[in-house]
Amino acid sequence: MKSSFSSMHGLRRLLPYSLRQWPWLVAILLLTLVSSATASLQPWPMKFLIDYAVQGRDVFGPLAMILGRIGLQPSPSVLIFVAAISSLIVFALSSVLNVALNLTWNVGGQRMVYDLAGDLFSKLQRLSLNFHRRCTVGDSLSRLTEDTWCIYSVADGLLISPIQQIITLTVMTCVGFALDPLLAMLAFCVSPLLALSSKYFGKRLKRRSHLGREAKSRVMSLVHQTLGAIPLVQTFGTEPRNTQKFRELAAHAITLHQRGNLLGSSYGLVNGLITTTGLAIVLYVGGLRVLSGAISLGTLLVFLSYVRQMQDASGNLFKIFAQLKAAEASVDRIAEVMDSDEVIKDPAHPRPLPDLPRGQRGHIRIENVSFAYDPGQPVLEGVTLEARPGEVVALVGPTGAGKSTLVSLIPRFFDPRQGRVTFDGVDVRDMRVAELRRNVSIVLQDPFLMPLSVADNIAYGRPGASREEIVAAARAAQADLFIQQLPKGYDTAIGERGATLSGGERQRLSMARALLKDAPVLILDEPTSALDGITEALLVQALERLMQGRTTFIIAHRLSTIQHANRIAVLDHGCLVGLGSHAELMESAALYKQFYEHQFSLPGSKVVA
Repeated sequence: MKSSFSSMHGLRRLLPYSLRQWPWLVAILLLTLVSSATASLQPWPMKFLIDYAVQGRDVFGPLAMILGRIGLQPSPSVLIFVAAISSLIVFALSSVLNVALNLTWNVGGQRMVYDLAGDLFSKLQRLSLNFHRRCTVGDSLSRLTEDTWCIYSVADGLLISPIQQIITLTVMTCVGFALDPLLAMLAFCVSPLLALSSKYFGKRLKRRSHLGREAKSRVMSLVHQTLGAIPLVQTFGTEPRNTQKFRELAAHAITLHQRGNLLGSSYGLVNGLITTTGLAIVLYVGGLRVLSGAISLGTLLVFLSYVRQMQDASGNLFKIFAQLKAAEASVDRIAEVMDSDEVIKDPAHPRPLPDLPRGQRGHIRIENVSFAYDPGQPVLEGVTLEARPGEVVALVGPTGAGKSTLVSLIPRFFDPRQGRVTFDGVDVRDMRVAELRRNVSIVLQDPFLMPLSVADNIAYGRPGASREEIVAAARAAQADLFIQQLPKGYDTAIGERGATLSGGERQRLSMARALLKDAPVLILDEPTSALDGITEALLVQALERLMQGRTTFIIAHRLSTIQHANRIAVLDHGCLVGLGSHAELMESAALYKQFYEHQFSLPGSKVVA
């Protein structure tokens, strides 16, 4: 019951995306009306041919008068010619209308799909990092590029197809009852059987569709993960293993696809048997009525054509249920994202940051903060920390101590379960997310670079920055020299995630990006730990320039880079176990002293006073 309610909620949730394209829906409705009326004329040339040209019945008055005016006598050859021309005209008109209807539906349907995909893409970007920890990039891509096409089925199943089939059914039923009420009632006897078939196969089609979507998502996730880590793959020689895994996942996806096709074919076969049985009954009774003289042979042929169209319309109406069931698998996957509450939301009544001079901005207080990604597994417990404007606060501790999580609370990548974080006296949850993040810059250990030009990467946080500002930021980050040596300088396109640059070059571009953003709060998450000593030394000056005048939180495993911080916070298992200067911690924090002695007792280590 819950699953059914969820699916219906998802269907209703997607319906507005169809209604937004109402001009196209109106055009489709009008074309459907004309197309159905034209379709109802298709069997009449055959009736005319058989009843008047072959069986020699008298031609009704209006047609005889029209033929007479153009100088033709209603002879059999003339009547055959008229029937052939009429059939050709009706077929041509019906074909043109069907092409126009398909084109209109394709354009309107694609607009619905990309409208939904745009909103889904926007929502995915706003979901918290906790959601993206659970959901792979490949799975998100699958939802965005494949599942969004379910709106096509939803619009067709809830709007377009019902209207089309009801119009067709109404027209054919009215004409059918006018021709012979008994045969019309017999034609509808198969409708309950079609309904039962749709109900039986619908649930199974939904399950098969859901399993198929998940299998495709796993294939896409494997491809994305592998291609995104090609250096690692080639270094460890895992190509054969990855290929084997791909073949296994692909084989499983193909098997599920084949089972789904078999189920769909079985559904079509059962419906075909039902409709053919109904047609056979109508043909038998209609033949007896022709022999008795109750109706003409031409009338029976017209009625059989109408019965086929009525049965197709009835079957299509019941197929809608099965189609919607199959689409519900994708609808549920989209609704999971669209209805997710894991969004860092703006408050109803946001508070602005106080208007302070540059040197007085960036006062950060972390007050009694606790946080957990998963219930019962705390990552931070009761942490309190403060950084005044312009101060440098360093975070040290073993891997998994919660250092990166703690600084992630400042720009609201996550919200604490308990406690609060304030920025210049304002709780960050009371601020607009855009304003908060505009005032925070981050430099990571592995800088994220886009496959854009060097200039566009530096200006990623300030798209409107001038070339002069971009170059100035690059010079301040000591990146201008190597940029000038690139083939097209600042217009050189770099590879995915900066693969065409060295680690030090990527890091300098990341620092230039942070400098250009010019935010009062700076977060440095182990910015030099992956670099060699020489490269690190080259970046020290750029780092000092970047930190100047900014409130800085720096996470570092190399204690030589943080000894001059205003305060050093020592974290262990999510708890703050030490806070003070380097000298104070050497006296009071056993864990810090242990780290220090371990690092500087290693061969080649050098204490920086």
